[in-house]
Amino acid sequence: MPPVVAGAVALGGAALAAGGLGAALAATGLTGFAAQFGASMLVSTAASALMNPNIPMRDRTVTVRAPVEPRRIIYGRARVGGTIVFVHSTGSGNKQLHLVIALAGHRVKTIGAVYFDGQLAINAAGIPQGRWANRVGFDSRRGAGDQTAFAGLVAAAPALWTPDHRLSGIACIYLRLSHSNSAFPNGIPSITLDIEGKDDILDPRIGQRVYSENAALCLADYLSLERYSIGAAIGAPDGTDEDALIEAANICDEAVPLAEGGSEPRYTCNGVIGLDAAPKTVIEGMLSAMAGTLAWPGGVFRIHAGAWRAPTVELGPGDIREGGIAVQTRISRRENFNAVRGQFVSPENDWQPDDFPAYASEVYLAEDGERVWKDIVLPFTISASMAQRLAKITLERARRQQSVRLPGKISACRATVGGTVALTYPRWGYAAKPFEVRGLTLDAQAGGVLPELALRETSPLVYDWTASEEQIYAAAPRTTLPSAFDVDRPGTPAITEELYVTRDGTGVKALARVTWEPSPTVAVARYEVQARRVETPDGTPTGDDWLTYASTEQTLAEIHDIEPGRWEIRVKAVTTLGVSSDWAQAARTILGLTAPPAQLQGLNIQVGGNIAVLRWQSAADLDVRVGGRILIRHSASETPSWSNSVSVAEVAGSDGSAVVTLIPGTYLLRARDNSGNLGPAAMIRTEAAQVLDYVPAGILQEDPSFGGARDGVELVDNTLRLTGAPSEGLYAFAAAMDLGSVRNLRLRSHVTVAGLALGLTVDDRGDPIDSWPDFDGTDDAEIDVRVEAQITRDDPAGPDPGWSDWFRLQSTEVAARGIRARARLVSASEDFNVIVSQLRVHADEVA
Repeated sequence: MPPVVAGAVALGGAALAAGGLGAALAATGLTGFAAQFGASMLVSTAASALMNPNIPMRDRTVTVRAPVEPRRIIYGRARVGGTIVFVHSTGSGNKQLHLVIALAGHRVKTIGAVYFDGQLAINAAGIPQGRWANRVGFDSRRGAGDQTAFAGLVAAAPALWTPDHRLSGIACIYLRLSHSNSAFPNGIPSITLDIEGKDDILDPRIGQRVYSENAALCLADYLSLERYSIGAAIGAPDGTDEDALIEAANICDEAVPLAEGGSEPRYTCNGVIGLDAAPKTVIEGMLSAMAGTLAWPGGVFRIHAGAWRAPTVELGPGDIREGGIAVQTRISRRENFNAVRGQFVSPENDWQPDDFPAYASEVYLAEDGERVWKDIVLPFTISASMAQRLAKITLERARRQQSVRLPGKISACRATVGGTVALTYPRWGYAAKPFEVRGLTLDAQAGGVLPELALRETSPLVYDWTASEEQIYAAAPRTTLPSAFDVDRPGTPAITEELYVTRDGTGVKALARVTWEPSPTVAVARYEVQARRVETPDGTPTGDDWLTYASTEQTLAEIHDIEPGRWEIRVKAVTTLGVSSDWAQAARTILGLTAPPAQLQGLNIQVGGNIAVLRWQSAADLDVRVGGRILIRHSASETPSWSNSVSVAEVAGSDGSAVVTLIPGTYLLRARDNSGNLGPAAMIRTEAAQVLDYVPAGILQEDPSFGGARDGVELVDNTLRLTGAPSEGLYAFAAAMDLGSVRNLRLRSHVTVAGLALGLTVDDRGDPIDSWPDFDGTDDAEIDVRVEAQITRDDPAGPDPGWSDWFRLQSTEVAARGIRARARLVSASEDFNVIVSQLRVHADEVA
């Protein structure tokens, strides 16, 4: 039961007239304990459950078979599943399956209709309906302590179920299912029942134990449980305060008018509790049904339902210790909100969680400047109008933002946690301003142990409600089906693929878009889409299992970030009852990011002086425009190709133009996507016509002897090649060029290059020879030769000629006397080597 400090607080309340709270604590020997730790008296509030809902709303309608399962308490009305505690089959030709399902660990008021797969199978009178007539036997026990065993099961399986198997104190049912493909096409159905729950709830107003949906009485009943809760019996010295409970119960029973006419109780509790849940979790969930608080002053529990209580205690400067009070005028922006939405359990929606009509304030929206939502969960609320009222209380409480910490004198102990006080403090303009007491702690002072109150601003408007504020809740419309188990399959899926930019804009991925014709069955609620990759891009089987990628009401689904390869995709229709059609299936090879980019279009060239401006239409492929590149090369060959060209420039894939050095010959442009795939080359040729005439001033020619220094490069048949299969090698020209004096020159490089496929045979290529883009298999070889140069204005043979830094040489204008050069051979793949047959640097000057 309550910890020691609770006893101290209780004694203090009784001993105020005999010396005050400090004397009472001193008398118990607990002054030091209370001074060190304080004594918070607010146990829990509805806000805790609204912010952190831990009471499950979905699995209550699931029937499971498990060796160990916690018992449950059902308060009020609910549709529930249960735990299958016995399964046995009898018969040979006409087999029967016998099931015993435990529903609740207590006596219930009624066990009503039974549903198979969400469809009424047995009515409230216990009579099977529709296709289950003559196929189902039914019996039930409400959970009495002296209930008898199921006679039908004892007769069917006497060796397994005897008269001693009474399941005393457990509400349960017995089902006998006769084998039938039409009645049970999917095997054992999903079984749920309508129940009116616990019927021994003590109502102190009449002194009797009854069935009740009153939220306060249900909470008090749970608190009183010895074995599964905290054993706080109603009216006991250390239990639940009876007077506070009666007040809360009366508030819950108050009639509230409804927009459509009639009325309903202010607060009810209808839900299911698993007895493995922590009491704190359960208490907070039940408090959410009545916007309530649970306080623990003086060692007893007091339940307060959400309602306006006029202040019965007045506090003023005379009740406040020296040093004054502290106030927080506003909550943080992160905690603030101006609209509330959430879920409740909807009987109109097969007792499933559903959204209640949201409650929003235009006044608070104008104050905040933007709509800020608060999401809540109401696991014990089954009325949409009641959920709206709770949402309004949540919002209005939050908008009363002033919090006060009041260090009080002993007279401040008149305030009780959960109650309302009127605070007068002229310095801050408080004149009998109402505050709710959220907490009371004990503070050690020289004169004894004194109270400190935690107050939160409140108002009658928090709980004000009119029927005109209610928005009508409408559950999804129902459809009557001619046959719930004859479901036509959808049309054969059509599969296309495309690329998309990721949400953060940093990358590109592939998706498969699947579309299909709808199933002719009118009761289809959704379509399930499954897929599996059966082959990798190289044709290797994957062995992947089917995975579900979408469950949608539409006839379209997208599989994002799909890997390349051969895929099988199938779609089935699922009705509102969960009955499925056959699969409609199709297959497609997904290229994704492995697909090469398209050829660049609209390539043209403009020349002027020593430069050329290349322009083209923006790349058609998304993975080129995002993270890709445009590669620009040049070939002097009469039959230009990628493998006999050298790199000139490289620009972003999103670009549509580039400025390059003007060189006679052919420019080749290819798009490379962000996965490294290259598209076909686009080519444009230029004669590089110049306004000025040039004449040769000198030449550095290395071919055919190539007598310069080699690093990672070898001489084979009067050509330069990379040694072995390295990625890069360097060749230094044999001599420097000396023009005798400083002259204005145009330097340009001339390279004849080709690729060599290493180890590739005709048999390796596989495809028919007439489909080869080039015979030697080097059309896409990623090879390059980069000519670099240094210049000097001094005598290149002198002791310190002052050479410039190395620079990439294609065609450039310089003022120099001496030139020396080198060539860097590069291969991006070990499958290809570089063959350089001509390597020259020309120095030209104006005629």
